[in-house]
Amino acid sequence: MGDNKENIPALAILKHNFGRPHVMTWGWAVMLMSLITLAVFGLRCFLNDPDFLFPATSIVGCSALLILETLCVLVFPAVLCSRGIEDQTGGYYTGIGTLILSLISGIPLMMIRIPLYNIMAWVTLRLGGKSVYPVFFHADPTSNYATALTILSDNIIPAFGIALFFFGFLWTRFKSTDRFQAYVVITAVFVLFSMDYTSVLALIATGIWCCYLRSRVHNMWGPFLCLISMKLSEMLLPGTLSRIDIFEVQTYADIGSTYFYSSLPSFFMGMVLILFFIRMLDSFSISVRHEITGSEYDESIPAFDKSINLSLLLTLAAFITLWVLILKGVYL
Repeated sequence: MGDNKENIPALAILKHNFGRPHVMTWGWAVMLMSLITLAVFGLRCFLNDPDFLFPATSIVGCSALLILETLCVLVFPAVLCSRGIEDQTGGYYTGIGTLILSLISGIPLMMIRIPLYNIMAWVTLRLGGKSVYPVFFHADPTSNYATALTILSDNIIPAFGIALFFFGFLWTRFKSTDRFQAYVVITAVFVLFSMDYTSVLALIATGIWCCYLRSRVHNMWGPFLCLISMKLSEMLLPGTLSRIDIFEVQTYADIGSTYFYSSLPSFFMGMVLILFFIRMLDSFSISVRHEITGSEYDESIPAFDKSINLSLLLTLAAFITLWVLILKGVYL
């Protein structure tokens, strides 16, 4: 009996820090997502064998992994942790105008992302001496079928999963008074989940802008449409901006000055256009009625500090392990 009594505090501590909370917090959902991400990464390493029918670096193999990752890592935790319509994961429909603005905003976001990507590519090569490849990559599509598969698996489906988990469900786990914390946490987890060293700055800009869209458009479909148009703009307009191909450069000296000459005007033009969208969306947000701001659900949302416990250490351990393995090139 004495031993059982001594074990009760330990079990209580484990349940408090790692057990499924009665009212879902953002930390537990992120912990679950990080552990599944680690499992999918292990599968990615296993399927890297070139003897497989569809290796991970082929268009079909990479597409299958991206779809699997979206379903297992993003859609499954969002559905499992959500209370359904009660959480308002999808948000509210606020009109076609805001969705069109969100869709178009992906173009200036692309104009900001590529310069940031080029800068980070140069810094990575300058400091690290070698390119760090992203986890999921494949050869450029050479047929209409491969292009359609790439658009579906590398754009539309991941955009839906990202919007659903990060800017849908995870957004609802923060009170309306904790929006700053929501921006920081969601953007940080979004960057960690993407597992791409070279795109860190671009991912930060994307995460912040999508959080902004979620707060102004009041639904996850705004970020979803923005992510789609951003990727499509880059894919269908390859000659618009010069993007460094890390698969071709060997050292930072191979990066010509042309990349930076084209990147600076693009970055500033993108920022000017983004400011225009901010002005438009701010005006819209001021005009919407109070019911859809989210403050009426604050009493049912856990406090921000409810997720600051040992589960975050497990989350960080999972992501740190992944990023170190990627840096070491284990998945290659």
